[in-house]
Amino acid sequence: MTLREALSQVPDPRAYNRRYPLWGLLALILLAFLSRVDSLRGVARFARAHPHLLPHLGLRKPPGHTALTELLHRLDPQALAQALAAVFPETEREGEKVLVADGKTLRGSGKGKSPQVRLVEAKVRASPVTWAHSLGRTLAQARAEGSEQGALLELLERLGTGGLAGKVVVGDAGFLYPEVARGVRAKGGSTSWS
Repeated sequence: MTLREALSQVPDPRAYNRRYPLWGLLALILLAFLSRVDSLRGVARFARAHPHLLPHLGLRKPPGHTALTELLHRLDPQALAQALAAVFPETEREGEKVLVADGKTLRGSGKGKSPQVRLVEAKVRASPVTWAHSLGRTLAQARAEGSEQGALLELLERLGTGGLAGKVVVGDAGFLYPEVARGVRAKGGSTSWS
């Protein structure tokens, strides 16, 4: 499956008056991030600086920061993760026994009238000692509409029964809630706070 085919399968959350194809915007964001761009404003600048790439992505003109921000506010992160996994499949590596839960605010979001985009991310790592020193592999993300623990519980539901079997879940103080610990244990995992 090509990247375009995979990104075309992601449900488009925008209204019918779409100026840019969804797969093209997502491919542009991916390409910019692979080129070490670290913000949505940077993606818009990247598009303006590289107009020769736009026709290959189905784009007639560079999208602005607002179009990118509004798209990511509405986009289902799990659908995007599944599309990317179809193109870049990974298998669980030997020794990945720690799941690190971390809340994040997307850099560059929350400018002007747009609210900040907050996510909870779950990464697998070889051990708790290396989690601060390595990137790990992102397992899932969920948008944190309210509390981070609610988003983490949503991630745990997506993992299915036994999705945490043999793994230790670690996180910061934002996840020290009994319902989170119960959710981790229900999936076969253990925590340092339960």
